[in-house]
Amino acid sequence: MKNEIRINNIKFWVDQNIIYCKLYNNSEVNYSYNDFENLFHESISKLSNGTYLPIIFNFKEIDNPLLVKLFKLLSNNPKIKNAVLSKAFLVKSYKQKILLSFYVLFSDSNVPNLIFKNSNSAIQYSDQNYAVFNSKNSDN
Repeated sequence: MKNEIRINNIKFWVDQNIIYCKLYNNSEVNYSYNDFENLFHESISKLSNGTYLPIIFNFKEIDNPLLVKLFKLLSNNPKIKNAVLSKAFLVKSYKQKILLSFYVLFSDSNVPNLIFKNSNSAIQYSDQNYAVFNSKNSDN
């Protein structure tokens, strides 16, 4: 299994059962919706190797106009929802956290979308989700 994938200034990697995705302000997002969706789905599928893992999207280097566009694309995408256990989004400011939290209120998602400013909190949330999911599956 490959540990890191880098495509158009978007970096994916796995560390301790969490998929990380770092996006940069100059990340290429002018794809058609399907191409963008496939890029993320294929990268997540390769890194997860057939298991459900949480993902943390790092938006700390993204400015507000691109931030909202990326969040809308990634938060409710059906292919990504079916490939991950949970989604956490890291932002650089409380203003961005509030902005994205507004979109979460109006989304209907089986896979939670949580917004964090602190990376340790996002990692802790992802670790807990992974542990709970695996404890329930091992009981069956």
